[in-house]
Amino acid sequence: MRRTGIIVSSVVVLAIIAGFAVNALAQDGSPTTGKPARTITVSSTATVNETPDEAVVTFGVTSSDADSAVAISQNAKDMQAVLDALEANGVDEKDIQTLNVGLAQHTMDRGKPSQHTVYVASNSIQVTIHDLSSIGQQIDTAVAAGADSVRGVQFQVSDPNKVRTDALTEAVHGAREKADALAAAAGARVVRVVTIDEGAYRQPTVTQDLAYAAAAVPAPITPVVPPDSLKASVTVSVVWEIA
Repeated sequence: MRRTGIIVSSVVVLAIIAGFAVNALAQDGSPTTGKPARTITVSSTATVNETPDEAVVTFGVTSSDADSAVAISQNAKDMQAVLDALEANGVDEKDIQTLNVGLAQHTMDRGKPSQHTVYVASNSIQVTIHDLSSIGQQIDTAVAAGADSVRGVQFQVSDPNKVRTDALTEAVHGAREKADALAAAAGARVVRVVTIDEGAYRQPTVTQDLAYAAAAVPAPITPVVPPDSLKASVTVSVVWEIA
């Protein structure tokens, strides 16, 4: 009988402890998930300005011939001339990247006695220019060497990750200020961050359209004026626990 009494007493003690635990969880407001009972959600958008320190320009070369092999060979020579000219003008080899190499077949005068086939070989490169004052000069150099297409100039920053981090930091700070204001107005206070979600991010780049026509006589250097600054923006949504 003594052993039975000890067992019954142990059960009673455990039941009391369990009751206290359940009561404590109920007061905390989240007995099963552990999530805070009171939260507020705010969003914040931050925009930072950064001075561009490099530009990207795309140059293209096309060559045509009735013989596909000749078209490809000539295109390779024409593009090499452009590459040599750019490198001689100070562009580093690591700042030149091939974007596309292609060959297309075209039927000319279709249905006529003079119908014939022409093969057009193409090659395009992307050039990163770090000295913004030399953009126009580099464009003229490439065109003079044989480039027959020049696409818009894209201004950007060399360290986009830093710009993104700065924007995220400002956005989170802004979210905290909003949360503090909302909590204070409701007679509460912010305790901690529950979740942070990053939303849309706008890259700090600007592209200027460039209409370039090769001149038969020497012309002034193509004017290209970089923007004073580039804008990067990001939006965050933050859930805060309040008490």
